[in-house]
Order: sequence, then structure tokens, then C-alpha cells
Amino acid sequence: MPLWKNRAFVDDPWQPVADGEPVPADVPAIVSLKRWRAERPALSERNAPLGLRIDPGSDWSDVVADLPRFPVIVVTISKYADGRAFSMARLLRERDGYKGEIRAAGPYIIDQVPFMMRVGIDAFVATDPILIRAMEEGVWPEVSHYLQPAWPGDGEVPAGTRPWTRKRGE
Repeated sequence: MPLWKNRAFVDDPWQPVADGEPVPADVPAIVSLKRWRAERPALSERNAPLGLRIDPGSDWSDVVADLPRFPVIVVTISKYADGRAFSMARLLRERDGYKGEIRAAGPYIIDQVPFMMRVGIDAFVATDPILIRAMEEGVWPEVSHYLQPAWPGDGEVPAGTRPWTRKRGE
């Protein structure tokens, strides 16, 4: 599947592995939170990098100490109107201090991408042909003013007389 990062499509060395499927020993693999919990000792011994997939509604508080070992965390979107991936990314960045790549996977549209970036998602698995075309063509529905501040890495500045309205630094 195409991976969009830094406003361009890039090669993706990571292989998602379904629960119950064998985890390849020599390639970067992404496993579910459920699988990490069940197979932590064996998965910890891998020489190849390991990524983590967190599905909507999951509580990962018991593995926060493990998060730095995952260079990639995938937050899944179960359906277009499900905003839990936004909250999950923000919690991973702000509450849990996660510094690695957070990627979004699932059904979403180009209009959501700037908002996902504001909460700390920095890579996007793209499967919808319309979304892929928009990304290839550089369609960017940028919103210049926001009501909520972004995670600290976004570089926003207060917007004048209404401090609760924000805009990107210039």
C-alpha cells in the first residue's frame, strides 16, 4: 500500500502482520497491540524492527513503557467518521511522549489529513484511489486558523486579540 510522508509517497519497508500469521524474522513488521501483549517475550528477541498497531477503543496504558522500542505506531481508523485515531495520536504524543512515527491507516479523506497532522500523525497509508490522486496532485485543503492548539511540534502562534484562535507561524 502506498505510504505518504512529508507530502510525498515513499517506499515503505514495514510489513503489517495479521494476528495468527507468522512474523517474518528479517523485515520490519507491524503487529497488533493484542499480539504484543500475548507474545512480548518472543517478539522482544527479534533483530528486525517491530512496529505496533493500536486499534480504536484500545487502552495501551500498560505498554507505555514499551512505546520507545517501536519506531512506528499505526493508529487505525475503522470508518470515515471515527475520530478516535486523532485522540489516540494526540495522547501518544502529549501524554505518553512518543517521538517515533505515527501513521494513520483506514478510510479517511484528504480533508482530514491536515487535522491529523496537527495532532501528531506524520505518515499516511493510502488505499483509496481518489485520496491517492489528491495526494499525487498536491491537493491540500489547508486551514489557516484553528480553535484548538496543535501538539507542541507544530509551531503555532497565538492569533492576535483572540488567543483561543490559532494560526501557523509564518
